[in-house]
Amino acid sequence: MFHGGTNFGLTSGANDKGTYRPTVTSYDYDAPLDEAGNPTAKYFAFRDVISRYAPVPTETPAAAGPAPEQTVALGEPIRLFDDPTPWGSWSRWESLPVLDALETDTRLAVYRTELLEDRPGVLTLGEVRDRAAVFLDGAPVGILEREHHERAIALPRARGRLELVVEDQGRVNYGPRIGEHKGLVGPALLDGVPLTDWEVLAIDLDRVPHLCERGPHDGRGSGVGPTAWRATFSAEHDADLFLDTAAWGKGIAWVNGFCLGRYWRRGPQRTLFVPGPLLRPDRNELVVLELDVLADPTARFVAGPSLGPLED
Repeated sequence: MFHGGTNFGLTSGANDKGTYRPTVTSYDYDAPLDEAGNPTAKYFAFRDVISRYAPVPTETPAAAGPAPEQTVALGEPIRLFDDPTPWGSWSRWESLPVLDALETDTRLAVYRTELLEDRPGVLTLGEVRDRAAVFLDGAPVGILEREHHERAIALPRARGRLELVVEDQGRVNYGPRIGEHKGLVGPALLDGVPLTDWEVLAIDLDRVPHLCERGPHDGRGSGVGPTAWRATFSAEHDADLFLDTAAWGKGIAWVNGFCLGRYWRRGPQRTLFVPGPLLRPDRNELVVLELDVLADPTARFVAGPSLGPLED
């Protein structure tokens, strides 16, 4: 890898050598030229070694200085569970569909059904691909992750509105898992009894950057469940930026409608690359879809990338 890159949008894949491990966004790979095109110490080390045995060009790539830094507050969030209608389209299913059976290229969906038993219960799913956040009457119950081979969770009661926010975290692009279905695979059981009569909201991620254009909404603090946040900021045209996501949970970010990719607090990646050509000289818009919790509803643009420690 000579020139690093970025999995913009949701084009990042995943590895699976017995355990599913998704890639977040960066494709920098500690390359001699980083994902912003700047030469690194490795580039000059390569150049030095090669020059001992062969001629090298006199020109070297120009290294950019520190990126502009600024901090802006995110506005009041729009909470998915307050009004799901603008987020996508609903469909009805007798049993759980996989994400591939929904609208084209669905990466995120809400599965909803009603529970009618006045007692605690255990929800068991056939398989989770790749992450399911479980809510009961809008309150969080827990998270089931494919990476940990989780597929069962205890419910405090088996009565109320059960909602599962299901995320496709990226496809394995080699080996026997190429082309596998995403979403919830197999039946959903409550204490061994199949759950039926599902409503499924296929979230249209292209709509998320435009949710705030619908006019005033009822700001209710951060709430729980998926939330969309917006901030506006000024920028130098064509100056690359680095968006610090360390104080956020897990989600997706857009600048001026362009999807930068995913972020996740577990790291190792802590920044998202914002190419300068995306930016306008006057007003720019940042939209964040947070699937977990923002520790700090603030957007920070920092001087350079933070992609985690290098491996030995």
